[in-house]
Amino acid sequence: MEKPPLLLETVEQAEGILSNAPFAAIWNYQVRHVQTGKVELALPAQPQFYRPGGIVQGGCLMSLADTAFWLAAMTELGIDAPIVTLEMKTHFLRGARGDVYCRAEVMKSGRRVTYGTATISDGEGRTLSHHTLTYIGAEAVAALPI
Repeated sequence: MEKPPLLLETVEQAEGILSNAPFAAIWNYQVRHVQTGKVELALPAQPQFYRPGGIVQGGCLMSLADTAFWLAAMTELGIDAPIVTLEMKTHFLRGARGDVYCRAEVMKSGRRVTYGTATISDGEGRTLSHHTLTYIGAEAVAALPI
């Protein structure tokens, strides 16, 4: 009998996953909330994130959304689930000028594909960007013909 996956269930688990992910070190993400299908992260603004004009570069928001959704998917698929981003659509609605906050939510999770959203807001709760994300199991990617 196959052992059930170890699910992401706590803020402390999420912090541990991020501390062991080499890409996460430069971002200084802060895990704010974890529950089944949902994760909230904060991204404290850093000088290197700003583009001319005092706006946080859009790729920073996209990275935050992708990372938050990756963790949200782990709450349903398990922390060792071999998943990767298949598609991400981003709508920038207003410029970010400071710390940003992301809420990611899994809408549908299946054997091969996981789909959901991430919304990023500022400290006053104004929506800055909206993202839709589709993740695919790495095994499914490996099975695709080249």
